[in-house]
Parts: sequence; structure tokens; C-alpha cells
Amino acid sequence: MSDFIVRQPCLEREGTFAGALCSAEATGLYGVDRPGVAWDWMKQTGQAPCGVDWVRPLVADAWMRCVEDHALPTGLDFPPRQRQSDGFVPEIDATSRAASGAVASHLSAMIYDLGSLLDDADVTLLLADAAGRVIHLLDSGRRIWAGGMQMARIGADWREASLGANGVGTAALLREPVAFAGKEHFNAALHRCATAGCPISGPDGGIVAIVGVICDRPDAARLLLGFLKVARRLLEASLFERMSCDGFLLRLRCGDEAGGGPLSAGRLFIAQNGRVCGADRDALDILGAGDGVAILGKDAAATIGVDLPALNAASDAADIVTLVARAGGRSVAAEVHRTAKRRSAPTVSSGASPAGEGAPRHPANAFDGAWSDSVLDSALRKATGLQERNISILITGESGVGKDHLVRRLHASGPRKDRPLVAINCAAIPRELIESELFGYEGGSFTGARSKGKAGKFVEADKGILFLDEIGDMALDLQATLLRVLDSSEVTPIGSSKPIRVDVRVVAATNRSLQEMVQKGAFRRDLYYRLNGVQLRLPSLRERPDRLRLLAHLFRLEQEALGVTETMCFEDEVWRIFDRHPWPGNIREARNVLRSSIAVARGKLIAIDDLPVDFLQELNADCPGAAEACQSASRDAQCAQQGDETSFDLADWEARAVRFALASSNGNIAKAARNLGITRATLYHKMARFGLRSDKRIVSKR
Repeated sequence: MSDFIVRQPCLEREGTFAGALCSAEATGLYGVDRPGVAWDWMKQTGQAPCGVDWVRPLVADAWMRCVEDHALPTGLDFPPRQRQSDGFVPEIDATSRAASGAVASHLSAMIYDLGSLLDDADVTLLLADAAGRVIHLLDSGRRIWAGGMQMARIGADWREASLGANGVGTAALLREPVAFAGKEHFNAALHRCATAGCPISGPDGGIVAIVGVICDRPDAARLLLGFLKVARRLLEASLFERMSCDGFLLRLRCGDEAGGGPLSAGRLFIAQNGRVCGADRDALDILGAGDGVAILGKDAAATIGVDLPALNAASDAADIVTLVARAGGRSVAAEVHRTAKRRSAPTVSSGASPAGEGAPRHPANAFDGAWSDSVLDSALRKATGLQERNISILITGESGVGKDHLVRRLHASGPRKDRPLVAINCAAIPRELIESELFGYEGGSFTGARSKGKAGKFVEADKGILFLDEIGDMALDLQATLLRVLDSSEVTPIGSSKPIRVDVRVVAATNRSLQEMVQKGAFRRDLYYRLNGVQLRLPSLRERPDRLRLLAHLFRLEQEALGVTETMCFEDEVWRIFDRHPWPGNIREARNVLRSSIAVARGKLIAIDDLPVDFLQELNADCPGAAEACQSASRDAQCAQQGDETSFDLADWEARAVRFALASSNGNIAKAARNLGITRATLYHKMARFGLRSDKRIVSKR
């Protein structure tokens, strides 16, 4: 971490800035958006204001560092600096990933609890290494602001020296929780947001990661900071217990002062060699050990008055031991728990080696042991219990995350496993045919109908499960009919007046925000609440901290499917690409990339040249297509800032994405669908809805 100096106010420029403030007061701006006035003055003069009357001291100091120490341009909107020219590449080296892996693993378990909150609040939760480079994301961040694609991605550099004053980078620099609101950010790209960051400490007291939050509400900075402080306590407690291997975990109590709750109990770890190897913030406070230098790495008997025989005896007898506090010599009671030695105990180090040094040939433990998808298993356990109680299930997530796979596993493990599973893609069937597909028809009921008629999907799924995929693409008039069938459990085929009683469990899935569609009138509110008994969200591949292990598992499956008997592996750089890639097509894209790489590889070692070209273009932000996409996003952001926000709704953004995909692929439907992460049938449906054609002379990149 680079050193910084807390400067005294610069008196030589204070008079100039005071004049600007007096002018602002004279024009009626006094007391209104003070950081905005100060930022505008900095933009005009190219100098950071030194007075703290209109910005907090934290903000004034951060702006001063941005101008004088980091030499960042004032008043501009710029993406995170990549700095390939000076040798810095935003990659995650082995040490950083080992240090933050334990924290990231807990985020995987939290994703189902936080998922609905993140969706409703438009909040992005990210995890960065100790230097401020993003290593994990919850939510893509692309909905928050137009430039989110560049900033909220794996490997993005959020350091203050790269992005200017922001919650994540400044927290990494100052090693304390901070938050910035609106124009308190040095970078204009963040003025529509609030950012907050909070360092996560390891058992040895070193900073191992930064947990950050981005929100599209600038006035929510303090709320975000409070949330992160609570989250830090929980994460550090879980991290401490995960790292406490092969020794003794002590839970400290200090009379009534420490309380009995999980957040107030101090934790201390003593290794088998009798040395204190870990202490959390509460333990240091209870023992009066300051920053921990006095006890960490020292002999426990000499520093806190407890030896290994006493710990062994207390652990065997489920008794407590008495420690001696450093300050005042008072006694501190502690419960003793023996911790087992794990087969591959994780280690945490607050240091970071240069990127690429000592990088493994494949991610640690990626190919070790049997694969268990904890994310899918957790969703499956919830869905199975809901199905037994006849509660409607709505599965949400981007295209390709495995929604159909979850439904198949739910059917195979549920109470209706011996009954049929019938799936229908509401986006792939033309609007004129979907009613007959769902509800069936009588013979001769319309031109082209079969003489004997046809049973609909509801009748085929009787006593079983009906999976309605892409439910958000169903027409409004059919939504009313579907709601009536779900409420009455009766289906009336087209051309018939006699209803048919059915017993069907309906599971719906969508990659769209049905709440937004309800607000815009594109989806019936009553049907939404009928389908949304409980909502299960599957995270995208880029959001999963176990994505490398999942890719290793998929790699084995693809080798077996292709009949490859010899052992194949990837180059180190390929794993780094896999880790940083945004994976817009998620698991579906991953299987295609792995399959094609295996097929074209010339030997046992798969190199970068064996990866699909379009896959690499998605990663490279400097390719023409990505550069133009970024420029387009920047233009859209400027339009929004100029008060034209209402002209861009969800359908407009979707139409722009389809146009760009068609133009980038020169009208190749298969390639455009693959880039969008959808099927060709879905792409044809969207093209018809937006009035687009695949002819490259007609489709433009506007």
C-alpha cells in the first residue's frame, strides 16, 4: 500500500476557493449540494479545494491525494485505469486469491439471503483484494449506471490512484470504513452513485480483502456504511473460525462488558506450538492488547497466562480457562474449543506477491475430490420443501445459469418424480400457437388443426410438473387465461366448452425483471403474485466464487462426452482469463468454450490460441466492438444526466443490445444469439418484437 500524508489546509488557495463559495452563496446555492459546488470549482481550476466548510475532511484529503499524489485529471468521467504500460495487469495472483478465498466462499452462502434485497434496491456487492482490485461480484452492476460494465467486472482496479476517491479504493488506502455520496467522488462517472467500503481483517490482524457496496441512490451512503460494518463483523467472525485449524479456539468473556452475543464475543486462536496466532478486534479490546503486536506470534503462557496443558485439560473437560489481560492485569474467562487439522487448511496472508509470480498451473483444489455444487444444492433443498407444500416457485437469473437444470433435478428428487415433467419455452413458440400448445384444442377447431385434436401441455403434465420457461415473454391476453387455469385447475381446450380437471405443479422461470414489467404494465400483477410464491435466484457465473472449480468440473464432463481418454489441462494464462471473464452466456457459454477448446487443441495442453476468438473479444475491452459499446454507454449516460432518463426504458436497452449483437456478428444469427447468451429462437422472437432484420445493411450499431 502506498504511503499517504494527511495534509494541513492549504492557505494559499483558500482565499480563491472562499471567493467561489461567496459567489455560490450570492446566487442562492448556499446550503444546497455543497460537494457539487466544490467539485465544479475543482473542475474549473484544476486544483483541489483545501477548505473543509463545504466538503468533509475525509473528502478534502482524498481529492488532494487524487490531484497531487495520483495526478488524476479533474472534472472528467474515466473508467478504472488498467495501466498495461507500466506493467500492472489487473489479475488475481495466487496469494491474493488464497487470502480472499475464505471470505468469498461465505458470500456464496449469503447470495440467496441478499439476492432479493439486491434486486429490489439496485445494489451491487463486491469483494476486492487488499489493494482494491475486484475479485468477486454479487450482481453485475450494469443496471446501476451506463458505465457499470467497465467498473463492475472481475479485475477492475478500484484503487484510489486509478479511479479517484471512492468507497472501495479509499477504504483500501486508509484501512478503515469509508463512504462517498454523489459528487464527493472525484470521478464524474460515480456521481450518480453512493459507494462504501470496509476492510476485512484476517486472524493475524492484516487486511485480507475489502467488501464494498455500490448503490444508485447517492443519499444512501451512510446506510450502506452501516450495513457494511455489520457485515464486516459477521464475515470476520466466520473467517476467523474457518482459519483456526489444528489448535485451540478461545471465546472470551469479560463479565457483563463483553455480553453474550455472537458479535461481542472475542475470539483468540492458539496453535499447537503454544503461540497466539490470531485475535479479533473484540479480543484485543478485552485483553487491552492494542493493535495486537504485543501478543500475536508470542508465547501464550508468557503473554496471557495460559499454557498448552491447561488448554488441553479445559478442552477435554468442556471447562473454561482464565487469561490475564495486558491492561490492569484483570482476569478474563474463556471457553476452549479444540479445532481439527484440515486436509488443506487455508492460509491468510495480508501481503501480496506480484501478479503472476508463483501462479499455479490450475486453481487450488480445482480438480481435488468429488464436485458438489453448493449453490445449486442449496436452491434445490429450498425448492423441494416448497414443492411438497404446493407453494409456487419462480426461478430468476440470467440466461444460461442453469434454471432448466434445477427444474430437472427438482423433478427427479421431488414427490412427483414418477410423473411427467413437461417444459415449454414461452419465448420460442409464436404467439398464435402458444395457446393451443398450453391448453390443447378439439379436432377441426381451426384451419390446420389435427382431425383428432391435441392435448395441451397442461393435460400432458397432469399429476406432474409443468415448467414455464421465459414466462416474461408471454402475451398479456394469454396471461389472463393462464391465471384462470392456475386458480381453477381446469383447462378448456380451444373449440371445446367442456373443462378438463388437471393436477399440475407449475414452476416458472425468467431472465427478466417481472417487477419492472408489472410497473410498466407489460405483465399482470395478479399473475406475478400467483407465480411468485417463493422466488429462487440463481447467480450468474461471474458472481460465483467457486466458478473455477465449476469450470474444472464442466471440463471433466466435456472430456467424457467427447470420448477423450488422455489427461488434458489448461495453461496458467487460460485460468487467469477464465477468472476475469464476464461470462455473459454463463454456464451455457462455458460448456461451448470448453468443448470447442478440447476439440481444436493440438496436444494435452490447451493454450490461449485454442480458445474461441469471440470469447477472447468479450474479455478484451480494447477490441473494436467493446470500445464502441463503451462509447455508446457513455453517450447514454450523458443523455440520462441531461434529463433524458425517461426516454430509455428496459425495452430500449434490450433493443439496443440486440441491434449491437446483430451488427457485431454481421447479421449471423447463431453468433449473435451466442453473444447474447440466448437461443436462436429467442433471438428471432426479440427481432420480430423490435422490428429488426439480420441484414447488416439495415441493422446499425446506433
